[in-house]
Amino acid sequence: MTKKLIYVDNLSKGTVHEMYNASSLKMFSEIYAEVIYYTSRPVKKNTFRVLKNKPINIKYKFLPIINWSTRAGDYLTAFISTLTICYVLFKSNKKDVIFYNFAPLWTFSVINALTKLLHRKVILMFHGELEYLYESSPMNFFSMKALKRMKNEKFIPSEGLYFCVLGEVIRRNLKTHISKKVHEKFLSFEHSYIFRQDVKLNKVNDGIIRVGLIGSLRKEKRFLESIMKFSKLLKFKKNVKLFSIGRVHYDKNVLNQEGINIISDSDIRSLTRTEMDKAISKLDYILFLYPKDGYKLRASGALYDAIDSEKPILALKNDYFNEVFTEHEDIGCLFENEKEIARFFNNTEQLNLNTDYKIIKQKLSPTSIGLKFKKELEKIDFL
Repeated sequence: MTKKLIYVDNLSKGTVHEMYNASSLKMFSEIYAEVIYYTSRPVKKNTFRVLKNKPINIKYKFLPIINWSTRAGDYLTAFISTLTICYVLFKSNKKDVIFYNFAPLWTFSVINALTKLLHRKVILMFHGELEYLYESSPMNFFSMKALKRMKNEKFIPSEGLYFCVLGEVIRRNLKTHISKKVHEKFLSFEHSYIFRQDVKLNKVNDGIIRVGLIGSLRKEKRFLESIMKFSKLLKFKKNVKLFSIGRVHYDKNVLNQEGINIISDSDIRSLTRTEMDKAISKLDYILFLYPKDGYKLRASGALYDAIDSEKPILALKNDYFNEVFTEHEDIGCLFENEKEIARFFNNTEQLNLNTDYKIIKQKLSPTSIGLKFKKELEKIDFL
């Protein structure tokens, strides 16, 4: 390891994506001799809490992040993050590798131009925003312009600019949505995780099967329709109880009427990781009802929370889940539709419950994922 990586997180707020932040930072600390970590003090504190033992080769540098939940706050966040992106590019040197852990689409043209002008080596990390390549988008003009440039066969990214996604399946799927020249500049690494080795399984033996959705319960129409459809199917099964564990962005009274139980106050605030772990420990199964045509160009952090909890996973088939379950088939079962999942509770013995989570967690650790990604970085001379 001879080079330095500059890890820039100028958009994170609170505990959002905290595990991705911490695990990817740790991964890079095992690839590079030195990692300069730019972010706000609250995010730094939260990231180091998840890491527990901070690698000694990570050095912290302050960057301001505006955390106002208003329209004015959103504009100020965009403005400040653009300034900090430019600041890091100018402050770095040609030997450094700069990793932006969230790619702000509105600054795409600025980053591309400065990377070329300053001869920098830059990796932009993309998450769920790429799904707007084929779905209707609420994003601003500059963000949409960036996505259109990715589709344009005439657009040639700067020589030192690369893009990255969480999973090879996402990189493959991108091929039909962006130009060939842009696709050639995409890298990928799997979602790593800092797993617990001693997991408490507080199963409640009262004859009730507890099934839980984990992660944010959002207002996205197709997602909610799937949950409501499934909850109606469970009304015929008196021994099955459905929970939503995570931040709830929906009317809790409606959810309660539909037989969907939530954690107290989760409709007005995000739960702490301790609260999440405690609630998940009481579940018998973890449920994912993401749309079958969704998760083509995004990863699911909640899936790795489920693996960490060592609970069997029940999910609808989609590209991303199919890929993960192919590699780690013992983590649960995939189904074609909600009716198949409901029928599963008539005979739960069909699921293998002798999963070796120690091996699975080792394969998904920052160290293991980093060894694979290191080869990609070597190919493009970023090491």
